[in-house]
Amino acid sequence: MFELKQNEERTGPEARKRAVLITMLAIALGVVGVFVALAGRENAAKVVGAASAVKTERVLIAVEGMSCASCASGIKAMLKRAPGVISAEVSYERREAVVDYDPDKTSREKIVEAITKLGYKATVKS
Repeated sequence: MFELKQNEERTGPEARKRAVLITMLAIALGVVGVFVALAGRENAAKVVGAASAVKTERVLIAVEGMSCASCASGIKAMLKRAPGVISAEVSYERREAVVDYDPDKTSREKIVEAITKLGYKATVKS
């Protein structure tokens, strides 16, 4: 009798209702996931579109006074935080920095000045 009652609990009307509710919930979560993914793609496209609309210029700067790769890392970290700088690569071996920046927000002179304030001699290479 106990086994029969357990089977009724598993296959009875309440169990079927639970199964239907769980299935409906899974479907609803799947639909929500699709909408979230689509919204994410749309937002990503907007970000990419906005990024491509930003004017960028590149400057090559000679940097004197670096004594090790850590100097280059410190300059790079500072440049990446500087307003208007989009990207920066600094090479200890070549003694130079390549900086992509938004000319509406900063200038070559300001970038050179920022490196100089760190104690290095910086000049724009032609």
